[in-house]
Amino acid sequence: MSVRLLQRKISGFILGHGFPDENRTKLTWLIRLRWLAILSQMICLHFALNHGWINRAYISVYLFTIVNLAFLNACAFYLTRKLKNISNGIIFFQLLCDLSAVTFLLILTGGAWNPFLPIIFLHISLGAILLRGRTVLIFCLIVISSVLLLHSPADMPPALSKGPTSSQVLIPSQIMVSLLIFILTYWLTCSLSLQKKFSEKLQAENNRIDKLRALGALSSGFSHEFATPLNTIKLRIERLARKNQLYENDDYKTILKAVSQCENAIRQMSNSSLSNEKTNFEKKNIAQIIKDISRSWNSKTRNASVYINENAEKVECFIPVLAFTKAFVDILDNAEQATISTNKAYEFIPILVTLSIENKYISLSILDEGSGWPEVVQKYAGQPFVTTKTDGVGLGLYNAFTFASAVGGHFLLENNIKQGACARFLIPIYEGGQL
Repeated sequence: MSVRLLQRKISGFILGHGFPDENRTKLTWLIRLRWLAILSQMICLHFALNHGWINRAYISVYLFTIVNLAFLNACAFYLTRKLKNISNGIIFFQLLCDLSAVTFLLILTGGAWNPFLPIIFLHISLGAILLRGRTVLIFCLIVISSVLLLHSPADMPPALSKGPTSSQVLIPSQIMVSLLIFILTYWLTCSLSLQKKFSEKLQAENNRIDKLRALGALSSGFSHEFATPLNTIKLRIERLARKNQLYENDDYKTILKAVSQCENAIRQMSNSSLSNEKTNFEKKNIAQIIKDISRSWNSKTRNASVYINENAEKVECFIPVLAFTKAFVDILDNAEQATISTNKAYEFIPILVTLSIENKYISLSILDEGSGWPEVVQKYAGQPFVTTKTDGVGLGLYNAFTFASAVGGHFLLENNIKQGACARFLIPIYEGGQL
């Protein structure tokens, strides 16, 4: 085996190359568990001194071991912040350090005759749950070696020099250890279950984006194939209208309107795909983007009034700008059409856009004065081709849901208390996102 190949294998073992979040969750759980263990060991030291379970000459060594565990925990916390991938090797090293510390502390306090000896068997369960591959077997053998080491002759503490451990001490300690093992394993199982749900949700969101990309590719091909014969039909109809003076004919107007609807549908389908260019994520000031889009969208007959909270003025988000622009404009268009459908006499169509901070998200709301969200739209929210408009394709809301999922946020459909509908984007704030 070459030196370079060996170096690559060692690097892969230490730094990791698999799905990062699973091992990061395990390491985070181990860090929390170790802080609890350090606190418990300090409390146990007090009782051990009072009941003669440790020689006073070993107190400094006992404390030095606990300090080393605290330092190890601080280093592990640093790794969770700095490393992108937490490898199986790092988890193995952390468990090995914990096992070594527990074994050493048990040796100082009576070895195999310590009533808390069963705590070492917890490491067998942790190794089986947290480790993968050959490291599970290796760790199991190390735990067995530690048990054998604890049965070697040791300097007995004063409490054991009088005779075997009494049942008054042994029974409560064994019950405590049993409960502790149950609580810790149940806690770990719950943590890993939450991680699994998060992974499944992330996979579902990725599948949604992949479906939209596939839909976009299919739509582009369909649009290209359908556009040419549709243009031919339109040209022939206009030629017949000129030849036979059919411009005022109702059938001609109906046919021309239907062709225009087809053209509009094809145009929307062609623009619905998430291309690689659209999914390039950039760190942007979301308030400035909203102002620019609203300014270009406004006209003499419609106006989007933008109200931005002071604390949201300089906040940045990590987003694909083109995909966000498309989703935002689609929602503005929906709001305009919903307001027009009320048949009220507006001098211009009023749309309200608000931007504020909500927990760790930027909340972007678009409010109209229409009749609210139709029941069918709310029922099938997030699915493509759901629309109540005669000339709609049903991809506007789907694009908005997909954009929100892609950035790790949410898209909510709400009805206003008085009148109209509200579409709300919750976009995660970029870490350290103050300009």
